[in-house]
Amino acid sequence: MLTIHRKLLSWPFLSRPSLSGLLLSLSLALLGGCVQQATVTPQDTEDGLLPRQTGLDSVSAAYAFDLSGAKVYLEPVNVAYSRRFPGAGSPLRAKDYELDQKDIARLQDLMGQTLTERFLAPRQSVLVSDKAQADYVLQLDLSSFSLGAPLDPQPWLWRVYTDQSAYGVLSGELQDSNGNAVMRFSDRRDIGENFGSLGPNGRFERFTSVTFWTDMKTDMRRAFASLDKSLQ
Repeated sequence: MLTIHRKLLSWPFLSRPSLSGLLLSLSLALLGGCVQQATVTPQDTEDGLLPRQTGLDSVSAAYAFDLSGAKVYLEPVNVAYSRRFPGAGSPLRAKDYELDQKDIARLQDLMGQTLTERFLAPRQSVLVSDKAQADYVLQLDLSSFSLGAPLDPQPWLWRVYTDQSAYGVLSGELQDSNGNAVMRFSDRRDIGENFGSLGPNGRFERFTSVTFWTDMKTDMRRAFASLDKSLQ
């Protein structure tokens, strides 16, 4: 059975002038979206956190925050799923779109690896396995998380094509040894999104567990690299 998951787009006929104008507007929008406007929430204000210019949706941190040479403990990642309603007659259940315990453990390792590579290492900081030894504790959350298709292959889903591996909102809070928040961030992530696939036909890739984990690693590297730039 061939299954295709995609977002439907409608494109009217465009003359050459209007197409040029569209491309120019799109380029300007992309450039303008590279750095989000700094925002601050009441909770950030209460905790004394200041907004930072960022490519993520939001980043706030304590004044003159410096993580150099620190030991950081990563709490188990929280995952909250988007509700799914399987179609009538579908053999799939909402649970088929969730990560099992083995996948959660792999996700935890991936988060630690990409966080270290793109955010901690540039500051000569490290992850530690013992919370008691840590200078800081980081909690990461993936909310509204939605897989493009089940990770485990099923006989009736032997080939699935999708333009996106997953979607989720990545957020985090870093606390010092006294439990005080020193940094928060949040960003909506289109994981494995095929950017540049303009047009009514789109571009699909076969969805497999290998595709998903490759896309997840690439996207988390991008997210933590953006966080790194926000605090430079």
